[in-house]
Order: sequence, then C-alpha cells, then structure tokens
Amino acid sequence: MKVLVIGATGLTGSIAVRLLLARGDEVTALARSPEAITARPERLRVAKGEARDLDSLVAAVTGQDAVLSTFGPREIFAKSDLQETYMRNLIDAMHKASVKRLVNLSAWGAQGSDFALNWLSRAFRGAAHNYFADKDRGEVLLLASDLDFVNARPPRLTNGPARGNMKASLDPKPLPFLPSLSREDLASFMVLQLSNDAWLRQSPLIWH
Repeated sequence: MKVLVIGATGLTGSIAVRLLLARGDEVTALARSPEAITARPERLRVAKGEARDLDSLVAAVTGQDAVLSTFGPREIFAKSDLQETYMRNLIDAMHKASVKRLVNLSAWGAQGSDFALNWLSRAFRGAAHNYFADKDRGEVLLLASDLDFVNARPPRLTNGPARGNMKASLDPKPLPFLPSLSREDLASFMVLQLSNDAWLRQSPLIWH
C-alpha cells in the first residue's frame, strides 16, 4: 500500500512511519521541514508540505492509496483556525487526487465526545477551549465528507512501550478515571485502520 503520513516528524507520526515501513508499505512522509527527517530507508519518500498550502497537499496525496494523518496542534491555548483550514484543505486535496481512505488522529473529548471526559479532562478541555473549538470545526467538515475515514480519539498519550489489548468504543462504559494510551499502541491502531472497516466512518474512543 502507498501511504501518505501527515505529521511524520511528530511523536506518533514517526512511529506510524516506522510501523508502515516494517510491514512493507511505500511511505511518503509529509513535513514542513523535510530536513528534519534524516533517516531515509528504502520505500520512504519525503515531501515538503504545509497545512495551509492546498497545492502541496494535492501534490503529496496524488498517487497514494491512503492517508494517515497525525497532524497535531502547534499551540493549544491560542485562538487559531489551523485545524479547520487543514481539514478543509486535506478533504479538497483527497478529492482532487481521487483518494478516499483517511485515518485521522482526533482527541478524546472532540466533537461530541465530551460526555466521555472525567472532571480532570473537562478542566483541561476548558483551558484548551480554543484548540478544541478549532478541532471541532475541522471535524464537522470531516464527518460531513464522503471520505472513507476512521477518526481515532485517544486520551492522554504516553511514551511507554506497546501494551496491546486496546479498548475501543463509541460509548465506553464504565469510563476509566484517567484513561491513557501509549503512542506505540495508538500508531498501531491507526495503521491497522488503513485496511480494516470495523470503524469505517466512525470516531472510536480508544484507550488501555
């Protein structure tokens, strides 16, 4: 499979690139600063692109079988339209390139999933309301699109090793008090969704 990874220099994106290469996929890593990706193994191509630059997204998506997006916030407290603009451009780019499959990194508490937040997570969401408002606007566009998306919503992420045995639900009960998920397991879940239809056009909450 030919997969474009957006956010490839981030903590989760870099793991996804590694997992995709390990299973034999052809990977294009999209980065604002391609020089930040110093390792260039076989089957890895690096492309320069920007969330606000539609042309660069179209160029990167063209010829791919699927897109795996781990694009995250640069600043979670400042008011911004970056997430909304990015999602609008990505959907447009995928239409122009005739690519349908998208696995997108969302967040626990985004776009109608705030029912799953405990009091501590609600406090964080309140403090980061600018980010979540921007994220929600972008997800309105995604959920209304005709893309074959899986919109993964993890909780607090850790840098620990993969543990497996992940839980996934649209309505988790009982809710874990302080849910978490390792980035290794998150990346593994997202890679699996590239060819798994169990959560097609849905936004599962995932956690350990």
